[in-house]
Amino acid sequence: MLACVVLPVTTEQFTAPPLGEAYTLMFGFTQPRSRGAIRLASADPKASPLIDPNYLAEAYDREVYLEALAAAQAVGGAVALADWRAAEMLPGPAVESRKERLAFLEKAAFTHHHPVGSCRMGRDGAAVVGPDLRLHGIEGLHVCDASVMPASPPAR
Repeated sequence: MLACVVLPVTTEQFTAPPLGEAYTLMFGFTQPRSRGAIRLASADPKASPLIDPNYLAEAYDREVYLEALAAAQAVGGAVALADWRAAEMLPGPAVESRKERLAFLEKAAFTHHHPVGSCRMGRDGAAVVGPDLRLHGIEGLHVCDASVMPASPPAR
């Protein structure tokens, strides 16, 4: 996937340029194999959960993400956009080797669309919600989004 955003978008690992001074070509893919986890930090309902996205844990994901980066750079560097850009800021022209590109991707990876699989549906003890979408253990609370889906639908 490739999307042009007219704002500078970065993870907390980078300092974004001021608004109006950059645009972002967001890139990614919709069928990652890596799986993260969300866990309760404590019994306190006000405590933030422990979130480990575990991005790029699978070799397949690293390879596809490298391809997505190359595609975004090809589009961003196209002659047709020459009047619209000054220079690539991230990862920048100095980031060339596979090792450097992977290091950049580890810092740049984030979920930007359609998270799924964080609220397992089922009847067993590992399920977060039941088939009726009621959250187990909390009366009157339902989950009604794609988080109950086990995986992203296939891209078409």
